[in-house]
Amino acid sequence: MSDAAEVSAGAGGSSVTTESERPGDPEGSIGAAEAVEAAEAMETIDAVEPAEPAEATEPAEPAEATEPAEPAEATEPAEVEAAEEPLGFELPPAMSRMMFVDVMLVLPSTHPVVVLQESDLPYRELRIPIGGPEGIAIGYAARQIATPRPLTHELMSQLLERFSLTLDVVRITGLTGGVFTAEIVVSGPTGSRTLDCRPSDAIALALRQRLPVPIMADPDVLDRAASGAAGSN
Repeated sequence: MSDAAEVSAGAGGSSVTTESERPGDPEGSIGAAEAVEAAEAMETIDAVEPAEPAEATEPAEPAEATEPAEPAEATEPAEVEAAEEPLGFELPPAMSRMMFVDVMLVLPSTHPVVVLQESDLPYRELRIPIGGPEGIAIGYAARQIATPRPLTHELMSQLLERFSLTLDVVRITGLTGGVFTAEIVVSGPTGSRTLDCRPSDAIALALRQRLPVPIMADPDVLDRAASGAAGSN
């Protein structure tokens, strides 16, 4: 047997004592097999080269801030041409503005005549024959003559005022069969109404109002009256 191990026999059997187990070894060294394994492990560690450190990557440049998109321009809505529908009636022709001139009696006629004249060129006159009582009522209204008791047209003016009604306009609309026709437009809280009447009543009522009431005449009536087709009220 070699120096590395000694075999001793005794009554209880045999045992092998290695150098590392010899008494007196202060370090208590590891066995031969373990020493070989440790040496091989050290050689393996030496053979492995340390990995090179990874190159530091440069920080990524921040993304450029994108400018906000400009809002889309609002497109103007396409103009829709309204289809012209027939009104179902003919619009009245443009009327001429008239002004009250006077009420007079032209002899040898026994009936007074109310005289109106155009406010603009060519200043045509419109003479409408009326009755005696109507002539007196128009004369009193034009001159603001007070009467002891209210006349008919003064009473009508008070009714319009008390019921919050307004006389908007007087229109002389036609000359048919020698008779002049007219209408008045009255408005109030419930709306506007057009009423047929005699020209003399309409003129007398208009002259009784606190504010001037326009008197209008159809151009055709003026043309016919100028041609000598005189009529009556």
